[in-house]
Amino acid sequence: MHKPVRIIIADDIRPFVKGLREMLTEIPNFTVVGEVLTVSQVVSTVQSLKPDVIFIDINWREDRGGISTHQHNELGLRAIKDIKTKFPEVAVIAMTAYSELIEFARQYGADIALQKERLNNFEELEDCVLRAIEIARSPTRQRTYEPLTERERQILTLMAQGLTESEIADHLCWGVGVVKRDSRAIFDKLQVRNRAHAVARAYDLGILSKGSSWSPETE
Repeated sequence: MHKPVRIIIADDIRPFVKGLREMLTEIPNFTVVGEVLTVSQVVSTVQSLKPDVIFIDINWREDRGGISTHQHNELGLRAIKDIKTKFPEVAVIAMTAYSELIEFARQYGADIALQKERLNNFEELEDCVLRAIEIARSPTRQRTYEPLTERERQILTLMAQGLTESEIADHLCWGVGVVKRDSRAIFDKLQVRNRAHAVARAYDLGILSKGSSWSPETE
């Protein structure tokens, strides 16, 4: 008999936690060992319960007097990064109702990031957990990295399309010096040495998606 998969659910919406827990407990060999309703307790709960997997929401709405939506997102993203830094063997599944946050969760180290609506199917839920564990335990698992700025993402996309630094500068109406400086920042953040490696890693991490690369016109 396989060892049960130990799971924690971290989310501040109680009805959602209840529903997800009920679904997970219906799947053979899955056991929910804990629930976390406060983001400040996420890392300590992982440390004490030692789960195989944690489902964690990105956007937390804790009462912190005037905290902005951006800061709400930062709470969850920082928790994801802390978990993967301190407990890299724990598979992190980041959940959100907002598709625009998915890439940020991956950048902060989530093994899988997806919209909550995709967790309503038993088959997909089971596959999600097993894939997250496989990714987290893979020897080639990518490290977390500092998120790129919007301008750096623009430059990286144009790199993938085959543009030179001068062409990128012309395209964006910036100085070549600015493009060179930001290119070096991209290399540092992605922990790479050159353009080709930066583009390859961006695809691996999900920063660039299919359709971002340059295809020469057929003559």
